[in-house]
Amino acid sequence: MNIVSDSSPLIALAKIGRLNLLEHEIVVPKAVFEEITRSRREYARKLYKWGKNRVSVVNNRQAVEYLGLVLDRGEAEVIVLAEELRADAVLIDDLKARKTAVLRGLAVVGAIGVLLDAKERGTCR
Repeated sequence: MNIVSDSSPLIALAKIGRLNLLEHEIVVPKAVFEEITRSRREYARKLYKWGKNRVSVVNNRQAVEYLGLVLDRGEAEVIVLAEELRADAVLIDDLKARKTAVLRGLAVVGAIGVLLDAKERGTCR
C-alpha cells in the first residue's frame, strides 16, 4: 500500500516517537519534506533522517497552483502527487484538505487513524 503524506500527521507521530507505526510505503512531496525539516527541533532531525529517501516531486505544477488557491502548498502537493502515483490513500489531518481529497476520489487517513490501526494490530500500547 502506498500513501502520500502531509506534514501535520508526520510531525505529530515524530513528536510522540511513533514514526515506526507507518508500516506502508510512505511518499512525501518536496514541499512537505521542506516543511517538516525546517525546524531546529529534535523531531525535525528525526523526520529528515526518516524521510530523506521518501521525497517525490510533483509533475503537474498547474494542478498544484490551482489547489493552492484553497489549500496550503504541502496539502496541494499531497493531493496532486497521490493522483499522479495512483496512491492508495493520503495521510492528512486538515479538514479542508481531507474534504478536497475525498471529492477528488482519494482515500483519506489521519494521524489518529494510524494510531487506531496500530492499536488494533497490537503494535501500539
